[in-house]
Amino acid sequence: MCRCIYCNSEDLSVSDIISYALTGAKLTKKFVCHKHNAFTNENFEKTAIANLVFFRNSLGLTERTGNDIKYKANLIIDGITIPNVFVSNRASIYEDKKRLFPAEQDGKKVLIGNTDKLKQKQGVTDDNIKILDIKDSIVSVTFSIEKLFASDEMLRTISKIAYEWYCYTNEINNFLPETYQDIVDCILMKRPVTEFVEIVVDGNLDYALKDICYLGSHGLFEYIDVDGYKYVILNFWGIVYYKIRICNLNNPNLDLANYYNLYLYGIDGEKSQSCFGTLRVTETVEKSSFVSMPATQAIQQFHKVYTSKLEQLVKTTVLTLSKTKDCVDSLRKSINAYQQYHDFARLVEYEDNERVSTIRLLLFLVEHKNDYAMDKTFNENLKGLYKIEDTLTVTVEEKIEYLKYLLSLHERDSLLNIIADGIEFFDKIYANEKGI
Repeated sequence: MCRCIYCNSEDLSVSDIISYALTGAKLTKKFVCHKHNAFTNENFEKTAIANLVFFRNSLGLTERTGNDIKYKANLIIDGITIPNVFVSNRASIYEDKKRLFPAEQDGKKVLIGNTDKLKQKQGVTDDNIKILDIKDSIVSVTFSIEKLFASDEMLRTISKIAYEWYCYTNEINNFLPETYQDIVDCILMKRPVTEFVEIVVDGNLDYALKDICYLGSHGLFEYIDVDGYKYVILNFWGIVYYKIRICNLNNPNLDLANYYNLYLYGIDGEKSQSCFGTLRVTETVEKSSFVSMPATQAIQQFHKVYTSKLEQLVKTTVLTLSKTKDCVDSLRKSINAYQQYHDFARLVEYEDNERVSTIRLLLFLVEHKNDYAMDKTFNENLKGLYKIEDTLTVTVEEKIEYLKYLLSLHERDSLLNIIADGIEFFDKIYANEKGI
């Protein structure tokens, strides 16, 4: 029988160990009481998640209802800035027929929105409506990396994930105060979180896991350090490695060779396990430890590294079989509207990155279908035959050129047939790998 892992209460609720808002891989257990589930959510988890809203949207995560995640941004349309607008994607800008946005142009107040909606305003005529070109509209979002990854709210959220995951994987079903009082006090805001959570700045760890922990995924493992403490390492979205102190075993790890079980939770909902090891070359080199430093200091010192990873996260589409299947199914729905209206903008979802990447992949598969090895997995084909990793990164310039190519196919009325061929071949790949 389970009791609350924070207080031993039997009034239990289901805990999202890694919040639904941060992963596609559901990981839950009924071992946290209603009181402490509400406490962690209201006091820090909700705020940490809200800070990450733009990046959650970029990863293709959704609300629990299945709706697109909205975030606040400045829209720049035809040189006019509309501040603090809630958007979800480019389609939400193009197809918004309900809202009018106040802005300024050359020192004058103006309203921007759908022309039919504008005409409903008293005194508005065709003569004082100017058509704006929103083809090159810009969505501008500002953020602080320190606030994202080193705030008190984020660090406590990380400590909560680590402790609950540790209890989950080790089948700990109640609170053991003699062992876990300190980490629980940290999570419940009775101790400074900086005493328990730091950011790993160990290049060897980053190198060992760079081909395993991909952008958007979470990777976790536990280990015993040379200081005698048990720690959990949490790789968050493939961007930041956190080191969380769980408990004191009073038994320093002096082994020369160490092996770790790595648990992966993917953005596409997949869960898997892997393993890796470290080896001390000499007894004076402490390889049963991972170098870390206070979170704020790490973010400041390696600011460019984390900025680069975030930029890559925004312009990267994760290419797994399940994720691609979802994108292809979404594309199928848009094809019906394309056939009816022959509207290129809707087919490419107003140049949405994920949609453009999906079409690009399908056309790529068609072009090379004779070389596709059905006895290998989807990702093995992508990594090996096509010489790309399990993420596809496209620069703005590459995207623009590719859109021009797609537009040329559209104008020749050949785009739909090529996409249909791509979908048909992908369906064969999916059915083969799933044994359908």
